[in-house]
Amino acid sequence: MQVIEQSKAWHRYPMVWMMIAIPFSAVIMGVVMLWLAIDTDDGLVADDYYKLGLEINRVISRDKKATELGLSAVIEFDNDARIIRIQFDKGLLEHYPKILPLHLQHATRENSDLVVMLDHGMGDLYIGHVNQSISEGIWYFQLSDSRASNNGESVSDWKLSTRSRVSSKNTIHLRSKY
Repeated sequence: MQVIEQSKAWHRYPMVWMMIAIPFSAVIMGVVMLWLAIDTDDGLVADDYYKLGLEINRVISRDKKATELGLSAVIEFDNDARIIRIQFDKGLLEHYPKILPLHLQHATRENSDLVVMLDHGMGDLYIGHVNQSISEGIWYFQLSDSRASNNGESVSDWKLSTRSRVSSKNTIHLRSKY
């Protein structure tokens, strides 16, 4: 007796579907990746990064000036009350500045960056208010003395900056890097 094997139709073999599924899934993932690349904004954190790179010597001199003057600051903030307090050690400065700008830059989200103008209070205390709570994560803090020069541009003699993790209530120390 002879056994006759009847062949099945091509779509009844599981191996055929596996061979079709692999390139099909690659095409689908390619379309998803293309859609994500077009739809999401991956803009630069600083639009003028080239100019910032050219000003590195000025930035270093501002940090050195803060070290020479012996400046330091301690930042305390309360997200619930949306208040930022800074205890500023003026070092060799003649007097306390009336207003200190505090720049807060989020490490990855440009639209979260803000500037808080801190008003001089009693003694070495500066107080400022923020409109929104500061989200937890890595932030860059920069405190500088901004004064108007003769031609109207803003010039800073010194700068204190640091990078720190922010939680709901914490203390951040600002010192010169040099």
